[in-house]
Amino acid sequence: MHEILHQNDLRDLITALRTKYAGQFNKNFEGKNAVPMATVEAEAAKNLIGVTPAQFRRGLALLYTSINRFMPSFAEFREMCIGEDWWNPEKAWVKACEYTKLTKPKPIQLEDGTKQYRDITTLAKFALDQVKSTIQDGEMYRAKDEFIRLYQAYVAEAQIKGRKQDWYQESPALETKADSRIHTPVSNSIAQKQLENLKAKLNVRNRAVVKPQKLESKKQPKQLENFWPDPFENPKEYLKACDHDGVKVPGVIRRQMGDEA
Repeated sequence: MHEILHQNDLRDLITALRTKYAGQFNKNFEGKNAVPMATVEAEAAKNLIGVTPAQFRRGLALLYTSINRFMPSFAEFREMCIGEDWWNPEKAWVKACEYTKLTKPKPIQLEDGTKQYRDITTLAKFALDQVKSTIQDGEMYRAKDEFIRLYQAYVAEAQIKGRKQDWYQESPALETKADSRIHTPVSNSIAQKQLENLKAKLNVRNRAVVKPQKLESKKQPKQLENFWPDPFENPKEYLKACDHDGVKVPGVIRRQMGDEA
């Protein structure tokens, strides 16, 4: 977080306004309907939220050297403090409109040799993105009003967090190697050979046809030659087969099958 203004800073501002614009100050803040000075200081503090001490001192210097005959409001004094650090909404809108006309933004080279884009600020670009659809619809007046509203809110939030205005940096484009753009022609013989190979691939008659799998019938399992007689159709033969193989058949079942033994 950045440094905040002290109560003495607010009193210095009020003293400067009372000294330079005595008539207007007395008319607004003194007399029967005078606003309590504590209320005036509180109102000044609200308008100067986010202003750093360095910005405040610069605004105070501009106030003393200003040739304007009219006393600025606290909101106007705020603009004097941060005017050099942040674009005002009108300037941000003009810069945003100019940015939309750029086909290819170009970076500038700084003193240390690095390159930086300085066509639009980060907050102005962010606000511009929010109203881009409105601009595309041709509703420029509505787009401007919405842009200014958003931009003021973004700047106020950034100042409260102690951030400084920064430039929006374009994403680096993928560079294509120069060698990849140079076409090296091949000889006629190689080109003819490649053409013939392509024709062979496209010609269906020249393609290798995979033979289908040959289907063979499965061999039927051999039927058992020695099988037992059916106990219901030929009970006597069934019992003989049981006796021959040593299979014991209970007497009750034998009698039911007609064996009288």
